[in-house]
Amino acid sequence: MQTKTINFLILIFSTFFMIIKTDAQENAAPSIHLTSYFPSNDAILKMQKIKIVQSANNSYFEINNFTKGYAGLQQTSSTPSGNTNILISSLWDVNTLAGIYSSVDYHDALTSTSRFGGEGDGWKTINPYAWEINTWYNLVQRSWKLNGKLYISTFINNISTGKWFHTATLSIPDPNVNLGANNDAFLENWYGYDPSWNGSKIRKAFLKDTWNLNTNGNWEKNTSAFFSANNSAADIQRNGIYHNSFNAYYDNTENAYCIQHGGNSTPSAAFNNGRTLSLPPQANQGTSPILTIGTISSVNANYNNGIINVNWAIDQYKSPQLIAKIDIIDNLNNIVKTEQYTLPEKRSTAINYNLSNGNYIAKVTIIDIFNQTSTPKTFSFTVGNGNLSTDELNSSKVLIKVTPNPAKEYLTVVGQNLKQAILFDESGKAILTASLKNSNTHINVSSLIKGLYFIAIKDENNKIIHKEKIIIE
Repeated sequence: MQTKTINFLILIFSTFFMIIKTDAQENAAPSIHLTSYFPSNDAILKMQKIKIVQSANNSYFEINNFTKGYAGLQQTSSTPSGNTNILISSLWDVNTLAGIYSSVDYHDALTSTSRFGGEGDGWKTINPYAWEINTWYNLVQRSWKLNGKLYISTFINNISTGKWFHTATLSIPDPNVNLGANNDAFLENWYGYDPSWNGSKIRKAFLKDTWNLNTNGNWEKNTSAFFSANNSAADIQRNGIYHNSFNAYYDNTENAYCIQHGGNSTPSAAFNNGRTLSLPPQANQGTSPILTIGTISSVNANYNNGIINVNWAIDQYKSPQLIAKIDIIDNLNNIVKTEQYTLPEKRSTAINYNLSNGNYIAKVTIIDIFNQTSTPKTFSFTVGNGNLSTDELNSSKVLIKVTPNPAKEYLTVVGQNLKQAILFDESGKAILTASLKNSNTHINVSSLIKGLYFIAIKDENNKIIHKEKIIIE
């Protein structure tokens, strides 16, 4: 009987609070859109710049809209991701009930991922990007198709610093389109019950340099722009006293479109008491965007037991990588092996390929997200004397002693008629060489990071006569 009474009270209180929330007036700022129109019916890249000049909690400045997804900047009232000013990208499922889902194929270490629902189901990614007011950002979605899937990567560039960032790559089964034609930016105040961040707060942003890269690889700028404010019965109820608090115009000083809502925002006379407005094409945009070209900052390579290990880094202040191509070239300038990857985040590869002894070059070339080819960067390496294979680690019978093991600052090599000691890392790359000028030689290893190494000892005939594992603490 007591259990039934408790359940009854829970039902009464739940119903009471539901009635209170239903009766409360939300008073959210109206959702508004800026739609840009393009000549072609599909694109492999969408790009648009934004500068937010006024914001408040529970704001979504969506910048790019694309096939089954959107991406933009949000200001939240909570910090589960580590910051209130976040970067978000989302991709809906193709058919949730049929089990045809979107997926997250890559995300930055600080980018969180989770499923979402409510207006459809899918995957979203959130990064604590910490965007700032009065700063221009360039948001890019780049797509490609591979093995029956459409991949969509999200990149953002801080115009003031020039630094690029790749937050995530999401995918869906190939929908027989890429990113679609037009671009719909919108501004949303997604929760208007709290007067601290409801429609009483003005949210305002400038948008410009909207570009598509069509499927033929040609740049297109928008031919026109169209503003609209939502006006359904549900919107009227949700927005309350702020339903008509919006405005939009083309700003000649910023050379950009301005959209705003909330507070004392009022539609200009150009709206003629309506909620839509046609806006002109952007002036002085040119025929293609001004871009940097992807740049490789460093390359490293070595060969170990039938595996060619190649690592590279890119300049984060130049256009991001989309494709990486690796050529292995012998001493006669013949390309003996080529690998290519369409993976923006990839910075290393292990190529299973046997090389004969000799000198080689690893050449890395990238194609950036704007289809521009970088200047190649190379690294020379030697197969044979310059690298240590893991099958060469059996100690010889020559009386040689290496102490201490583990070592911290110095290694001591004891032995007769010795010429040289070479230390290798775990990949087989030679990282330290020391001459052995007497029977008891100290080698300074204090600059090495902690870990497992291998030491090879050569005699006076330049022959490796001793090998063993060494631990540096």
